[in-house]
Amino acid sequence: MDSNVVSSEHWLGETNYSYLNTRVRAMESKLFKSDEYIKLLSMEVSQIARFLGEGNYKDEIDSLSRTYRGVELIEHSLNKNLGNSYQKLIKMSGKKASAYAFAILTRWDIHNIISILRGKYSKATDYEIEKTLIPIGEIPFSFILSLVKNYSYEDVIKRLKKLEQFNFLDETKEIADIESELFKMYFKKTLDIFKKEKKSLFIEFVRTEIDITNIKNIMRMRRYGFAPEEEQKNMIEGGLFFGIGDLGYLLRYSENDFLKKVKKTPYGTIIEKHWQEKTLFYLEESLEKYLMKCAKEQFIGDPFTIMPVLHYIISKKIEVENIRKISRGKASNLEKKIIEDSLVI
Repeated sequence: MDSNVVSSEHWLGETNYSYLNTRVRAMESKLFKSDEYIKLLSMEVSQIARFLGEGNYKDEIDSLSRTYRGVELIEHSLNKNLGNSYQKLIKMSGKKASAYAFAILTRWDIHNIISILRGKYSKATDYEIEKTLIPIGEIPFSFILSLVKNYSYEDVIKRLKKLEQFNFLDETKEIADIESELFKMYFKKTLDIFKKEKKSLFIEFVRTEIDITNIKNIMRMRRYGFAPEEEQKNMIEGGLFFGIGDLGYLLRYSENDFLKKVKKTPYGTIIEKHWQEKTLFYLEESLEKYLMKCAKEQFIGDPFTIMPVLHYIISKKIEVENIRKISRGKASNLEKKIIEDSLVI
């Protein structure tokens, strides 16, 4: 079995929350603080790699430094470290936490599959695709890597269809439709698993993510136009503030009515701020930033529950994405202020 895969045996023991959350607190204490991000912002790419190699990313930097340099070394080290951290956490979580395994692991399967399909669709090289992959998920990582090698976009989907959970895919569809179907599957199964926990913070987070995914799709369709069939394909049920019935109205509302409606939700100020911008890039980035901040602030709770584990999962993802943004920004000669504003601190 591949190193990224967490088999069911890891979930057979009872969850000892006292032990688990003591370990989680120790792991979380090693995460980057705001002053360390400020320090990274003043470094060049080579200095960032060196700094990471002197801390919690030492093993990954050391093992990959013979193969990669600069931003690529940082990218691969971040991906590998994130996978290693999640593996360690999941393996010690026990069976009461097992329901969360699907949401944690399958989400990374979806990430990896979409990264491969996007790469194949855009004719990216195998090397370019591989550096976007995260070595964790329910699917063996060797299988994920095998999809990259010598397969076309259509062939990748045909191979995925042999797995029961992806037998609904259709290789004749375009990448946007496939992505939509994968996310719909993920959100539906996650909500089904937790249907008895409608008031849980975790489900609130998932439903917020559905809202944000729907808003992104609506904004794209409003901006660039859409065919009637695209509406149904791009709408996901289960949002926190917007039910499936609200989404069609949001799509067709006048500008004033649209803004009036979204201002009643926490997303309103973000959308209004970026409404006049020529692209949707900063709007989508700000919505993602809001989602991560929500989770980090909310997943703090009773130490004898799963909440501290979820808090660490989100906090670690934020750390990796922050470092990634800094290193990429430095490599692209972006202004320090632009990079800093994109960080979740």
